[in-house]
This record gives sequence, structure tokens and C-alpha cells, in this order.
Amino acid sequence: MTKRRSESFFGMHFDFHAGPGQKNIGENANPELIARMLDAVKPDYVQCDTKGHSGVTSYPTKVGNPAPEIKADILRMWRKLTAERGIALYAHHSGVWDNTAIEKNPDWAAVDAEGNLNKQKNSVFGPYVDELLIPQLIELAVDYGLDGVWVDGECWAVVVDYSKHATDAYFRRYSESPPRPGDPDYNKYLKFNRDGFREYVTRYINAVHEAAPNFQIASNWLYTSFVPEEPTVPVDFLSGDYSPNDSLNTARFEGRCLQNQRLPAFADPSLPNRGWDLMAWGFSMVDGVMCVKELPQLCQEAAAVIMLGGGFQFYNRQCVGSVQDWPIDMWAKLAEFCRAREELCHNAVPVPQIAILLSERAFYKNKTDLFTPYGNKHIDDLKGLLFAALDAGYSTEVLMSHYMLDCDLSKYGAILIPNLDSIESTLKDKLIEYVAAGGNLIVTGHNSCELFRAYLNIEIDGASEKPGKICVWDGSRYAPLVTSYSTVRPCEISEVTGRFTFNDESSEFARTGQVASTRTKYGEGTVSGVYFDVGPYAAMKTPAVRNFIGNVIGAVFTPKVRVRGSHLVELMLMQGTDGQLRINLLNTGGVHSDSHYRAFDEVPPLYNLKLELRIEKEPTAIYCEPDHTPLEFEYDKNSGIAHIMLPRLDIHCIITVD
Repeated sequence: MTKRRSESFFGMHFDFHAGPGQKNIGENANPELIARMLDAVKPDYVQCDTKGHSGVTSYPTKVGNPAPEIKADILRMWRKLTAERGIALYAHHSGVWDNTAIEKNPDWAAVDAEGNLNKQKNSVFGPYVDELLIPQLIELAVDYGLDGVWVDGECWAVVVDYSKHATDAYFRRYSESPPRPGDPDYNKYLKFNRDGFREYVTRYINAVHEAAPNFQIASNWLYTSFVPEEPTVPVDFLSGDYSPNDSLNTARFEGRCLQNQRLPAFADPSLPNRGWDLMAWGFSMVDGVMCVKELPQLCQEAAAVIMLGGGFQFYNRQCVGSVQDWPIDMWAKLAEFCRAREELCHNAVPVPQIAILLSERAFYKNKTDLFTPYGNKHIDDLKGLLFAALDAGYSTEVLMSHYMLDCDLSKYGAILIPNLDSIESTLKDKLIEYVAAGGNLIVTGHNSCELFRAYLNIEIDGASEKPGKICVWDGSRYAPLVTSYSTVRPCEISEVTGRFTFNDESSEFARTGQVASTRTKYGEGTVSGVYFDVGPYAAMKTPAVRNFIGNVIGAVFTPKVRVRGSHLVELMLMQGTDGQLRINLLNTGGVHSDSHYRAFDEVPPLYNLKLELRIEKEPTAIYCEPDHTPLEFEYDKNSGIAHIMLPRLDIHCIITVD
């Protein structure tokens, strides 16, 4: 019996994007090698290529546009081999992006505002979905018996469309011609296009589900940081493939965007967020040169996802019906690393500590494309703030605005607001209620502080016209940050808690420099302000800026767990499906963000870490998992703190408490 995607934990992905001139597909089919790989790695599922962005299929489709020369039906080979082993099989199938469909049917294409036909992206309002995409997906579900599809080239590929299909649909809905870029109501047309994409995905899901009810469908990157909304489209699971380079940081961010999403099928807040995974690229790629990643590299990337409760898959090149043979043993060891942690990690849920807001309203304001986080100021500022909080040792979640509106904010010790120039009014009211009842709100960046100025009790005299260098003082040292900043004057009831300067020559300047942060009582809680954008920290990390943010948080919140001994440890508190606390520790050291390294085979261990766990009752035993190694600890009854010694952290471990 194959697992459904909501039950699956570890998968493999193989695609090769067959081209229109590609010949001899399947000539090198090697079922014996693929069988050996499946037996060695034992994935829950495999995703294999059916159609790439060029639009020709790598299998002999009967409903349109196969590759010109298919020697063997490798899709049936994959289906046979996976079915024999109880492994689910999903298609990698390009959706909106289909070059061949447009070449053969130019009237299917999206059209830009100047009337230029897009040669890659189909109109989601046109016949493409009914005449080609749906028939092919039904073919995969019914004729080939696949378990599902991972539809690629979707929210990140769809474009603003002025084709006749789109403009006619707009006129039918609004009885007016569509606005153009630069028009005052252009946002109305952007929203119309976004709605059109959601309707397109819903259309093909419903049609395929009618023909094959058990066929499971995901639209790649839907309801992630690319589309930070409450899930309404009836997808069966959520997924995305993070960048081939600097992948660990992508996983750290995107995993937190996914872990609190709720699919309609799992909308009950008492249930863990089942049905999400992230895909690591099994190779780096720079200037078209691919380099297979090494085992420690892949384990580190996997740990960043599974410690958040999600599933993990990794992408490898399919050699047109075969696979590389030499990495199979390494892939099997990667599977062993993940499987050892499956029972402890999969479908665990976060233990509330620190939350950072991802606002849907701020994400879409002033946006001129449809989706994707690329170049989005709100997302960039959120990432920098997230990494600063994580590097400072705080277990931190990302909460989208719809989730924050529905959840009990009182569970969080502090809520961080990245720089944003708009916020949902109902959410702002809820945040102020949270503070009045005893919560701690930390607002960062000029625009956010302007939105919350009345509660910060400050006067803002102005803001930098463009980013410039400031020198941030953490109490013992300076560090530069090129960022935007504000000049503020606190009122009497606001306490100045930090300063920055423009010169790092003397510590004396830190006493008279510009106000960098303040803290003000409001009701039973506090509102803190940080008067510069923290986003640039993601690309300009320093201990001083990290410590500065850590000090702002630490002044108002005492976490359940603190780790001493290294700032390279990422901490994430989770609750397992059995209700037990899981203290996840990830070693973020190594060269994963250094573009000079295409692959690396060593993550330097961290030694002699000390954990402080606040716990009401003295533990009977504390273990390091997955090896179940007993750890030495001392319990201070007066403070209610268990002091735990972890001699060594290689890549990832989980601390459990009896």
C-alpha cells in the first residue's frame, strides 16, 4: 500500500525537461539500476518527469505534443518499479509554462499590455487548461495509474494577461475595459489576474478529481511566501523547490512559511499541518554547471525542513530513463539520516515562543507582478529579521496574517513586525489587544514604526531618503549595516534601549548617537521600536547586529530554552504527535552560503553546548536523539531550570525530556 502525500515523509524527484528536438528518449532506460536505487533508498514517493517547460512530453501521450522520438515508455517503467515496492509515483508536469502549446496554438498565449504575445506562458483564461492540461493530467491519473502530480511553472510563471480571453472575461465581470499599467485602478486588474490563476488551478483540480478522486495535486509554491494567503484552492498538498545555491537559508525561511499553513482538509487547528514538503536540489548549479551535493550538505538541508515538522524530498537529474549510479549509496545514507528522525519530527507542531508577521496586505501593496517574493521589500525585511532572531538563539515562527488573526496570540512571548508600509486593520487592532493583555510587540523599520507610532510614544522627525551606513552598538561593540533608518524623539514614558551612530571610532558616541530602539509600557505589556530596517542583516551579518536584536527581544521575553556556547545553533521547539517536547538543534555552520563552494563534505561540529530548560518538575532523564544518548544535567529547584550539557552537535539532534 502506497502512502498518501499527507502521510509521506521522504521522497525523490527526477526530471529532465525534454526538449522539442530531443530524440531517443528511453533508449538508455535502465530498470535494473532504478530498481537498485529504489531498494537502497526506499523513498515514500518518487516524482518523475512527464512534461517540462518546453511543452513536449517525455512519455507517448495520446492527447498532445509528445517528444519527437520516444524509444521506450519510461513512465510505465517507473510506474511498474514503484508499484512493485509500494512507492507512490507523482508526475513532474509543467502547467502555465508550455512553449509547444503556444507554438501550435498562438491564441492560447498570454499577451502583455503592449499586445506582445508571450511565447512561454499560457493564458489562464484561455482554452489551454481544458484542451490540453486537464486531458494530460487525466491521462496520467487513469491510463498510467499515477498517484498524483507536482505541477511546475505555476504561480511563479503566470503573468499579467491582456489576451482576448482575459480582457473579455474582465469585461463580462465588470462591464468595462481593463485598466492599464499606471492607471489609478491598475491594482484591480492585478487582483483579477490573481483570481484568474486561482480559478484556473481550481478548474483543473476539480476536473481531474472527478475522473480520478484519489489523484493528489499540488501547484508548485502555492500558499508559500510566493502566495502568502489562506489556502482556498483545493490542492491536496503544498510543496516548493528551494534554490540550488544558498539552499539552507531558503529552507530556514520557506519551511517556516509552510509549517503553519492549513489546507482545507486539515483545517482543524488541533491537527498538525500535514501535507507539506520542501525539495532540495541534489546538485548546485552556477552558470549552467551542475555539481552533485555531498552527504553532509544534503543532511544539513534536510534537517532544516524536517525539524519544522515537514516532509523532505530532493531533486536529481534523470538521465532520460536512467539515473546516476555512483551517488546511490550516498542517497541511501541521506535517507537513513532522515528516517532516524521521522518519528520524532514528522507532523510535529511549533511550541509558541517568538512570532514574526508575514502580512498579505503588505506583500501585495505596490506589487506590479502577480506573485513571487523576489524583490519584495516586505519579504526581504522579514528574512533579515528572522535570521537575526534565529541567530540570536530564539525559537521563531513566521505567521501569515490570516493565521495570526485566527490564533491565540497570548501564547507568544513576543511578536516581531518587520518593516511594512501597510497592515490589515483588524490585525493591528488584535496586536494592540495582545499587548494590552500582557504581550510584547517589537516593531522594526521606519514604515512599521510610523504605523504604530502612537503606541511607541515617539515623534519621527524624518527618515533616510535611501539606505546608508549606520554603526549599530550592541553594548560592547559596533558593526556597520547599510540600511534605511529614522530619526526619532522619544516621549518621557519611552525608555531608550539602544543607539546607533555614523562613526565607530569611539564608544562614547554610543551614548549620544541616534536613538536605535525604545521600549514603552502599554497596558500590561510592552511595545518596543527598532528604528532601522533589519532586512539587510540577511546579506550583511555581524555579531553586533545579531546581539542588538537579541538584546531587544531578551529585554521583554525569557524563552523556555536557551543555548549557550555557539550562535551557529538554530533552535526550534516543537511538540511531537505524542505531546512530548522536542528541542531541535541545527548546526548552521559550514560554507553553505559561500558561492565559491559548489559542494562541501564537512560541517564542522560544535562542542560543549549548554542548554537552559525552564521546566516545572525535575526531569527523570534527558536524551539526545535519535541515538537516545542520556545527557548529563543539573536541576535548580529554586529557578526551575534544568542545566543540560550537550558534548557535541554534528548536524542535527533532538533533545527529549522524561
